Amino acid sequence: MKRLIAGVGLLAVLLGLVSCTTPAAPPPAQLLILVSVDGFRWDYLQKYEAPVLARLASAGVHATRLTPSFPTKTFPNHYTLVTGLYPSHHGIVGNWFFDPASGETFGMSKPASNSEERWWTGGEPVWITAEKQGVRSACFFWPGSETSHDGVRPSFFKPFDKKLRAADRVAGLLGWLALPPAERPRFATLYFDVVDDMGHRHGPDAPETAAAIKEVDEALARLLAGLDRLGLGARTDLVIVSDHGMSEQSPDQVIFLDDLMKISQVQVDSTGPTGGVRPKPGTVTAAELAASIRAKAPPQLQVWLRDETPARFHFRGNPRIPDVVLLADDHWNFESRTGWPKRVLTYNQGNHGWDPATSNMGALFIAHGPSFRHRVEIPEVENIHLYNLLCAALGLTPAPNDGDQRLVQAALAK
Repeated sequence: MKRLIAGVGLLAVLLGLVSCTTPAAPPPAQLLILVSVDGFRWDYLQKYEAPVLARLASAGVHATRLTPSFPTKTFPNHYTLVTGLYPSHHGIVGNWFFDPASGETFGMSKPASNSEERWWTGGEPVWITAEKQGVRSACFFWPGSETSHDGVRPSFFKPFDKKLRAADRVAGLLGWLALPPAERPRFATLYFDVVDDMGHRHGPDAPETAAAIKEVDEALARLLAGLDRLGLGARTDLVIVSDHGMSEQSPDQVIFLDDLMKISQVQVDSTGPTGGVRPKPGTVTAAELAASIRAKAPPQLQVWLRDETPARFHFRGNPRIPDVVLLADDHWNFESRTGWPKRVLTYNQGNHGWDPATSNMGALFIAHGPSFRHRVEIPEVENIHLYNLLCAALGLTPAPNDGDQRLVQAALAK
């Protein structure tokens, strides 16, 4: 009997030693937060002080560069990030675009464009995928989050309020996460636009842009501290992305459409780094218009018919894309002379919208939390693959999309 007791005691000691020397497995994630830092260029982590972002990138999974979709604009890429579809497939083909089916123009700052479902039916965002599969979601700002999809909405959402500072956005999200577990969302989005704003106004190298990055970094510190207070810190997955980068621009590098075509014969859908025109009925064909523009265009401007754009852009087929697509070289823009003397006085010093392969258009990707690998840097990856990663981390079956499993395989813990 004494030997039996001694044996049991020895076994208990050995088990105790094992429990002390074997690291405890991380608790399963209870929450996934998708954070967008609009306009955060891929190299800002090295260029500016952002200790929280740098720590999360170092400890988790960090892509050298997240490649945006064409056009490298805010609304198309935010919707690509959450649907896994190229803009030509989900239909949000620009921040501003003309829809021939309705004869109306979508505008990112128009309340109706953000709240009317008809604009957003080309894709299923991840919060709708979640709700359909019994996972509560919350959107503290994100393009497309203010509308329903076949009668389904996120459990919580807030209409965009540009005046709300980064810290207040964090506080609002934490308020939702403080709800009882049965009511609390398991997936949430959070959106910051101050880095994009300052990059536009002052350029990517400006001290104002550095200050905006500091503001967002401090807001993320508040988010992490708030999650810890709620007992969710160790069980939260964070995916932090941006939609595009930022490049310098100058009014001295502008091509005027009036010098390339008869403005009276065209409808100008949009201008800037990229955009396009359509011939008005009874004037010329799209092919004739494209040929006449090419004949006069400087070398800094590329001209294509809609279905002749480079295959790598995946920007064909959708009638919301202009008949003639224009793309300027990095740092260059095309504009109309109408109203130019007034616009030039407040011309932004930074912009985006250029070729996604352009270095300055590269975006940010960080994944951190119990569902993801640790201390891993992965190569450049396209943003169409993010939706499948979000679904995998949440245990959801994704809707059909243009992405594949490469980001899942690279970032998700085995």
